[in-house]
Amino acid sequence: MKSHEELEKKINRSLNSMKVKISHLHKSIKGLNQSFKGFHEDISEYMAFTAESYADHERRLSVLEKKIG
Repeated sequence: MKSHEELEKKINRSLNSMKVKISHLHKSIKGLNQSFKGFHEDISEYMAFTAESYADHERRLSVLEKKIG
């Protein structure tokens, strides 16, 4: 049977390993959050541009349809 100290060392190694991985995960999530904010700004700008372009395109089609019809 293992001694208490051996088991404690094993558990502490596991805990330290988890702490390192959690720290890395935390940094990665922060980076993901920052990337998402940048993407959100870019996609919002793109969506506004697309909506504006679509409305302009619809107006041009409407004018052409009236001229043809």
